[in-house]
Amino acid sequence: MLFLHLGNRPAGSWRPFRNLALLSIAGAMLAACGGGNWGSGKDASAQYRACLKQTRALYSYSGSFNGYLRRAKEVGRRCGIRSSTLHAALGRLGGRDSAASDIAETDGIKLKEQIADAMGAEGVLIARRRGGNAVRDYVEHRITPNLVRKGRRMMSRYRSLLRDIERRYRVPAHYLVALWGVESKFGAVTGRHRVVPTLAKLGYRSHRRRFFSGELLGALMIADRGFARLSRMYGSNAGAMGQTQFMPSAYIYYAVDHNGDGRRDIWRSKADVLASMANYNIKRGGWDTRIGKAIYEVRLPRRLPVSRTGFYNLRPLNSWRRAGVRRINGKSLPRSRENASIYMPAGCRGPAFLLTRNFRAIMRYNNLIEYAFAVSVLAEKIKHGFAIRKSWPRRDYALSKWERADLQRRLTRMGYGRLKADGVLGKKSRRAIQRYQSRKGLCASGHANTRLYNHVLRRGGKGYADGSGGSPVPRGLVLQAEAQ
Repeated sequence: MLFLHLGNRPAGSWRPFRNLALLSIAGAMLAACGGGNWGSGKDASAQYRACLKQTRALYSYSGSFNGYLRRAKEVGRRCGIRSSTLHAALGRLGGRDSAASDIAETDGIKLKEQIADAMGAEGVLIARRRGGNAVRDYVEHRITPNLVRKGRRMMSRYRSLLRDIERRYRVPAHYLVALWGVESKFGAVTGRHRVVPTLAKLGYRSHRRRFFSGELLGALMIADRGFARLSRMYGSNAGAMGQTQFMPSAYIYYAVDHNGDGRRDIWRSKADVLASMANYNIKRGGWDTRIGKAIYEVRLPRRLPVSRTGFYNLRPLNSWRRAGVRRINGKSLPRSRENASIYMPAGCRGPAFLLTRNFRAIMRYNNLIEYAFAVSVLAEKIKHGFAIRKSWPRRDYALSKWERADLQRRLTRMGYGRLKADGVLGKKSRRAIQRYQSRKGLCASGHANTRLYNHVLRRGGKGYADGSGGSPVPRGLVLQAEAQ
């Protein structure tokens, strides 16, 4: 509008309008770059994606912590973040935060513990103790009767809101409440660590420097756009924020303003919290609205080869139906062409579960099988009073990370695959274990415990079925929790 009819104005009178037009254009460009408080920030995703292309200059830096902070400011400015925001967020860091020791502390937490928790070990360490099954112990530790009762109260208190969100996003309300409960105990526990210093330390010191450096820039962008004040940006040891426990990138991409107040408030607005969780599960997790459930306890027909089961052995749900797999109560499984897997977290002596696509959608929130079990069990307890019927075996001793790595080395030497000895029993390792179990006449579930480990060591093979032998576990912190 400012450029209309300028040709009819007297000579010299156009300059004020030109200056005003230029100021307007400059303001629009600054808004696109992220400076200041710009409402819901629909262009924040584009700015952040462009900013991530600049992160190599940050995570590849190998100098001092103070130098890393200076580099963060330089990259932040190139991303369009204002110098005043960068100074307020990073200017006072350094000093004891720049200590080179592995036991340097920030906000009262040791660095090793901080990195472990950032890798998903928080709450899982108890499940790694000797003498217990990882999935069972984690679920029992997190899903308490009090949490279930409170979850039902939340379902009743926010019935209308949950109905509205479920109608819009098609994610069942009880799964949203379960996520809310597991992540932050319904908003009661959101973390006490300053997000920016936490991410700065992890970006500088952890072995995932690229990831955490990108998250640091995301946190700075959130503050710069006025989505949250730095003084209120507290979160977990990994920098996860709010009642949703979103990392900064998840906030930028998936947080929504459900109550229409112009802010995406995952700290105080229950509407924004629950809707953001639903949006995340649909857009990133790929929630299957046609199935609903994430987990079924099942009973397997005797004719089904156990070697066909396993977390990574995906088959259409209809295929499992035709094979004779039924729910634990004898009812048929739902019909679906989507892939699902049969998983026995305690081997052939324990309960068996059919995990749908929605189980994996939950794992996109937190990539731990134990975590997805906890959310699924809590959701089904809240809605249906779910209880695992088949008892868990006794003396199902979990392996330490060192033992898992040693197991991988031994299976590689024995010709069961070229496995990376990192202590993470992923797809290749589980299938190698199944091949070993099949060849040795054992139950080929892919489950690894001390009985299997002793069998591989050739010292206690007779005790595989019901023995409890084990080897000493090197004590120390688990630095990377993975699915047991």
